[in-house]
Amino acid sequence: MKAKEIAMVISVAVLFALFIGLLIDAVYETPHHEDICPQNYRNLARTIYEKPIMPITQITPCATIQQEQSENVTNCFEEEGYPIFEDNLTTCTAEFKYCETCDRDFKKANNAYNRNLFFIIAPIGLIAVILGLLLSFEVIGSGAMFGGIALIIYATARYFIGMGKVMRVIVIFIELVILIAISIKKLKK
Repeated sequence: MKAKEIAMVISVAVLFALFIGLLIDAVYETPHHEDICPQNYRNLARTIYEKPIMPITQITPCATIQQEQSENVTNCFEEEGYPIFEDNLTTCTAEFKYCETCDRDFKKANNAYNRNLFFIIAPIGLIAVILGLLLSFEVIGSGAMFGGIALIIYATARYFIGMGKVMRVIVIFIELVILIAISIKKLKK
């Protein structure tokens, strides 16, 4: 291939991958932290992190409330939440108010979004690779193949953390087998 043809292949690949990514981003909106967590959550979280972390026995002198708060705080952490306290000067220095779980909820929504992106983008990438094989015009076909490979890599990277260990191995193995089979078919021509 000549330098001009290589430049066109790279251009087609990059622009194709960008087009698909931007199209899906425009149609399928990503979850936003502000939509799931309340506006004042950041202020609450900042208050929690600015205060030194003390054992529950040092937070309150009340033995009966202490045990209840300790259980509430423990349950809150088990639910992957953050305990929110309210100052109460008449009984204790701080009382457990509620368990804020919006970060956990955002993480679940984001994982579901990344999984859905994988199942949308990876097949589009695979179709682009196959179409790249079928196109008779070498520059456009190669560009479509590279763009499809870039989409498959992008989709896999987005969902990789959300996959289980076995699923990661299976997905990477399937993608590798497909790309090797396509490479063998393409090189035989």
